[in-house]
Amino acid sequence: MSDFVTESVESSIQILCFNRAEKKNAITLEMYQALTKALRRAEQEEGIKATLLYGLGGDFSSGNDIKEFVQIAQTPEKMEAIMAFLQVLSSYKKPLIAGVEGRAVGVGATMLLHCDLVLASREARLQFPFVPLGLVPEAASSHLLPQLVGHQKAFEILVLGEVVEAAEAYEMRLVNHLCEEGEAYKMALFYAEKTAALPVEAVALSKDLLKHRGQDDVQMALMREGRIFKDRLRSTEAHQAFAAFLSRNK
Repeated sequence: MSDFVTESVESSIQILCFNRAEKKNAITLEMYQALTKALRRAEQEEGIKATLLYGLGGDFSSGNDIKEFVQIAQTPEKMEAIMAFLQVLSSYKKPLIAGVEGRAVGVGATMLLHCDLVLASREARLQFPFVPLGLVPEAASSHLLPQLVGHQKAFEILVLGEVVEAAEAYEMRLVNHLCEEGEAYKMALFYAEKTAALPVEAVALSKDLLKHRGQDDVQMALMREGRIFKDRLRSTEAHQAFAAFLSRNK
C-alpha cells in the first residue's frame, strides 16, 4: 500500500482511508495505484463483504494533487493509473460505502457517484471544479450526475464548479444520510456492517441488477471523458488555471 492509503479489515469490511491530511487528502498517482490494487484484491477475497472509503484528518479528499497534475500534463500517459482506478471503482461488484467529512472535491466528489451508500456530516462540502481549472468532468460524472439531478442542475454543479453544501447534496440524493460532524466514519461503518450481515450473493446480484442497465453507458462516458480530459491537460486554459491555483496557494 501507499504511505498515504491505509487498509484494514474489520468484521469482513475492507476499510480504505486516505491518509494525507496535511494536503487535505489530495490523491497522487501512487495513491491511485494503491487503491486500484486494494479494490481488485478485495473483489477476489471471499472474506471481504464490503468496502468503506474514508478520509483521515477531517476531509474526505481535496481531489487530485494539482502539483502532480502539472507534471502529468507534460506526460499524459500517466493518466492511465487514474483511468485504471476509475474503471475498477465503477465496476466494483461488492458494496461500496463512503463516510464523508469536510471537503470532497474533484475526484473526491465524483467517486461518490459510484458508491452504493454515502454517509456525510452536516459540515461536508462537495465541489466539482473541473471547468474552472480548464478541464472537463471525469469519472463518468457527465453521465451519472444529470441522471440524479437533471441537466440544468448538473450543468450548474459541473460547469460553475461551486460548492454543494451537505444539506443540498442530501436533497439532491447525492448523499443517503447526514450525521453530526465527526460521526461520518462511525455511521458509514454501521451501514457497512449492516450490509455485510446480509446474504452475500443476494447483495451482489442485487447491486448488479441495479447497475446493469447503465453500466455500458458509464464505461463509455469514462472513456470519452478520459480522452477529452487528457487533451485538456495540454491546453493553454488548463496551464493558466493551474498556475493561478498554485500561485494562490503560495
